[in-house]
Amino acid sequence: MKKIMVCCGSSMVTSTLTIKKLTEAMKKADIPVEFIQCKFSEVPGKIKVNRPDVIVPTGALDPKVADGIPVIRGTSFVTGINEKATVEEIIEVLR
Repeated sequence: MKKIMVCCGSSMVTSTLTIKKLTEAMKKADIPVEFIQCKFSEVPGKIKVNRPDVIVPTGALDPKVADGIPVIRGTSFVTGINEKATVEEIIEVLR
């Protein structure tokens, strides 16, 4: 089981939208995943507890807080632009 951390400013709207889209994409790619949803401010603490395989912020996230975990910006899930490329990049990290 892979872990994807999805974060946004409020831990609600854009991260929920992103998780919905990633759930479908991961099913199609046959990758079992668990999602961790949080606010940007919660990332450092959640990383220590959950150790995700990849972090998908819906906006800018300081890479220093990622503690070496790959960060793939998920803005495309909000805008709809280059979604497929972002999904492919996430799948590459997870495999």
